[in-house]
Amino acid sequence: MRRDQKMGEGNYPLAGHHLKQKNLLFGPLENIKTGAQIVITDFKKDYIYSVTSKDIISEMDADVVEETNKKEITLITCDKAVKTEGRLVVKGELVDSFGHTN
Repeated sequence: MRRDQKMGEGNYPLAGHHLKQKNLLFGPLENIKTGAQIVITDFKKDYIYSVTSKDIISEMDADVVEETNKKEITLITCDKAVKTEGRLVVKGELVDSFGHTN
């Protein structure tokens, strides 16, 4: 979402679709709980984040993708699968990362 973003460094925002079939793409985020793990990979390292917050914001609140000094992830999707102006934002803090071995 930003050209300068890097996994495991600062704020790493990702946006995804929330469809009527709630088990696809970012649909499951509506049921995520604080403390749940989010794992992403760049195929060189895995990055493990712990969910710290879940909020509904306006579609106009673009500041959630801005860089921060925290090592965090920001997941963004529509707050429901039909026409909506709200966005579900899930934030997590980096708790671990580890490299892949072949």
